[in-house]
Amino acid sequence: MNREDLLKKAEELNKALKQSEEYRAYVAAHNQIKDHSAAEIMLDDFRKKQWDIQRRAFEGEDVEPLVEELQKLWDVVSINPYVKAVVESELIFGQLYGEVMEKVAENIEVFASETDSK
Repeated sequence: MNREDLLKKAEELNKALKQSEEYRAYVAAHNQIKDHSAAEIMLDDFRKKQWDIQRRAFEGEDVEPLVEELQKLWDVVSINPYVKAVVESELIFGQLYGEVMEKVAENIEVFASETDSK
């Protein structure tokens, strides 16, 4: 299969993902939250805290207390049905996307150079 054919298949996969029930629910939830500014602000604040924790964890910091804080914040913001719908639909679509990417990468080996293994 040549490069152009492979890229065409990738475009087809992109279209199929966009037509999935999971993706449509994700988009619908995002569109609904735009009409509810309080919910949008709550979600933005939650995301900022979430990204900060991810950054700190990546940098090697102990984030256990921050994760507990985030869980408490989730308990509060998830009461809002619009926030909850966005996060839940995002998780569901993310799971589907991850499964698709696993299938795409299945049995594909990327070989390290000799200098990488030393």
